[in-house]
Amino acid sequence: MSSKHLILSLLKENGGSLPQSELRELTKLSKSRLSEILSELEKEGLITRQRIMGKNLNVSLNNSLRIGIIEAAEYPFIIPFYKMVKNAGFNTELRVYSDGVSLTRDLVLGKLDVGMSPVVTQLFFKNIFNNIEIIAGGAKGGGGIVGEQCGKVGSTFMSSMEAWALDYCEEADIVHVKGPKDLMRKLERKEVNSIAIWEPYLTSLRNIGFKVEYFDHEHCCTLAVRKGINEEKIKMIYEESFSSFLSSKERWLRDYAYFLNFDYSILSQAVVNYEFESYLDNKDMEKMRKVSISFKDS
Repeated sequence: MSSKHLILSLLKENGGSLPQSELRELTKLSKSRLSEILSELEKEGLITRQRIMGKNLNVSLNNSLRIGIIEAAEYPFIIPFYKMVKNAGFNTELRVYSDGVSLTRDLVLGKLDVGMSPVVTQLFFKNIFNNIEIIAGGAKGGGGIVGEQCGKVGSTFMSSMEAWALDYCEEADIVHVKGPKDLMRKLERKEVNSIAIWEPYLTSLRNIGFKVEYFDHEHCCTLAVRKGINEEKIKMIYEESFSSFLSSKERWLRDYAYFLNFDYSILSQAVVNYEFESYLDNKDMEKMRKVSISFKDS
C-alpha cells in the first residue's frame, strides 16, 4: 500500500479526521515526508488541514462530518439529520458520549465537527477557545431531580443538570459523576441524597417508584459546529431534518431507540417531557452565558 493510500485509509478508519502528529506516529513517516504527501493530497482535493489550537494541525477527509450526541432521549431528530447529511454527500459518523464535557472537548479539539451538548458547556469552551459556533437549538426540558431535593446531589460536571440543580436548590452539595449509569449507581447505593438526571432515565426511575421532580423547560443542549465547517449548509440540513422529525415522530423515535438500544416504550414516554424547538431562545442563552462565566470563575 502506498503512503497516500495508507493515510487515506487511516483517516477513514478514524472517522475521517486525525491530528497530523498522530498520523505521523501511525504511518512512521518522517515529519517532512508526511507534510509533503499531505500537501499533495490537499492539491488533489482529498483532504483539508486546519489549525485547531496553537500549532496543532488536524487532517480531515473532505466532506467528512463527525457528529456527537449524549446518551439521552433528547435527540431523536439526529437520525433524520444523519441520513440527510449522508445523502448530501458527507462521509458521516455518529458518536455517542456519556457526558457533555467529553463531547464538547472533542469538538474544540477537532475530533468532532458537529455536537449536541449542554449550551452551558458549549459557552464555557467557546469563551476559552473561541473555535466553535452555536447555531441552533434542540429541545427544552427533560431534566429533573430524583430522590430528596437537597443535600448531596449527584450531577454531571459543568452541565445543564448541575446549573438547574443549583437553581432548584441553592444549598445543594454537588457531587460530580461521569454519566447517567454512574449517577443511578450512586443513588442506588445511597451515596447521594438525590441525582440531577435527564430522560429517559427520569422515566425509568419514576416507573420503578422513585420520586421525580422536573425542572422548568429551558434549552438544555444546542447544536454547535467547529469553525471551518459550512455553518449555513449544516443549519439548512438540520432545520429540514427537524421538520421531518416533527412531522413523523414515531418513525424516527423507533429508529433512535434502536440506535441507542433504548426501550421504545420508555423512550416514547420520556419524549413527552421535551419541547422540541430548533431555534435558539435568547433569554435561555443569556441565562446560561452567565452560568458559564460562573463555572469559569469557580
